[in-house]
Amino acid sequence: MKKIIFYFIIFVIIAGLFLSGWFIFEILNPTKAESTSVFVIQPGDGVNQISYNLKKQGVIDNSFVFETYAYLKDIEGGFLAGEYSLPSIINIKRLVDILTTGEAVNDWELKVIEGYTIKDIDETLSSLGKFKSGDLILAVKNINQDFLSTYGFLSDKPPAASLEGFLFPDTYRFFNYATLEDVIRKLLNNFDKKLSEELRTEIKNQERSVFEVITMASIIEREVATENDRPIVAGIFWKRLESGMPLQADSTVNYITGKNTPAVSGVDLKIDSPYNTYLYPSLPPGPICNPGLSAIKAAIYPEESEYWFFLTDKNGNVHYAKDFEEHKANKAKYLSD
Repeated sequence: MKKIIFYFIIFVIIAGLFLSGWFIFEILNPTKAESTSVFVIQPGDGVNQISYNLKKQGVIDNSFVFETYAYLKDIEGGFLAGEYSLPSIINIKRLVDILTTGEAVNDWELKVIEGYTIKDIDETLSSLGKFKSGDLILAVKNINQDFLSTYGFLSDKPPAASLEGFLFPDTYRFFNYATLEDVIRKLLNNFDKKLSEELRTEIKNQERSVFEVITMASIIEREVATENDRPIVAGIFWKRLESGMPLQADSTVNYITGKNTPAVSGVDLKIDSPYNTYLYPSLPPGPICNPGLSAIKAAIYPEESEYWFFLTDKNGNVHYAKDFEEHKANKAKYLSD
C-alpha cells in the first residue's frame, strides 16, 4: 500500500512538472501568423470573448492557455479596449502585456476643451488629420433625426437648432476606423451621463427646459472662468431675464462675430442678431459653446445676490455692482487702459 502511495505521489509530481513545463512552453512559444494583424478589443469585452476572437483571428492557437494565464495573473479585467497592431510572431506572455498596457494601440485622442464651439472641435479634428475641415459641421447639420431621438435631453431642442452645447467637453479616445457619427455619439453619450437624473429633476422643478439651461450655461462658460463666481453670475442673468432686462453678455456678441475680445466694440454692439443680448432681452436662440459641468451646475443652481451687473477684469477677477452707476465706476477702474 505504501508503495502504491509512493508511486502515486511520484506520478503526480512528474505529471505536475510535465504540465507546468507544457504550460510555460505554450505561454512562451510564439505563434506565427502570415503577417502583422490588426486586433480590436471592444469596450466591455471579457477574457473569454477576447480569447475567442484571438483564436478565430489566428493570433493564438490555444484559448485555454491564454485564459488560464490571464486568470493566474489576475488581469482578466485589465484588458484595454482599442485597436492593436500585433506582430506576426508573438507569444501569449507578450500578447497579454500588450493588451493590458495599451502598447501598440492604434486609437487616437480628442480633447474637447470647456467652452469649445462645434467649429473649434471641427478644427481640432482637422488638425489631428482625422477628418477634413468642415466635415463635423456638415455632419452635425445633416445628422439623422432618428439618431437624435434616442437622446431624451434633446427632446426640447428646437428642430432648427444645432448640437451646439451638447457635445460634452472631455478627453476621448477613438479607434482609427471611427466615423464622425461615432465621434458625435460618444460626446452625446457623455453629456447624457454627466447630466444626472438629479440635475434633470431640478431643471424640471424650476419649470425650465434642458435647452434653456444649457444655453444659459454656455454663456456662463464664456463669461466667467472662476467656479465660485459662476453661480453668482447665473443668478444675475436669470434675474435680468425675469425682469425683462437684456443680459448684455459680450460673449454672445463674440459668437456672432467670431471674435474673442474681452470688451466688444460699439459697432459690434449694434449688430442686429437674436444672439446680440444687448439688443434682445432674452436668451439667444441656442447655446454659444459647449459648456462643462461647472457652468451647467451654476445655471441650475444660481446664487441669489443684490447685484445686477458684473465685469471681469484683465486678470480674470470678477467685480460686481448693485446698480449701473456702480458698474460704470467699476468699468472706469478695472477696464480703463
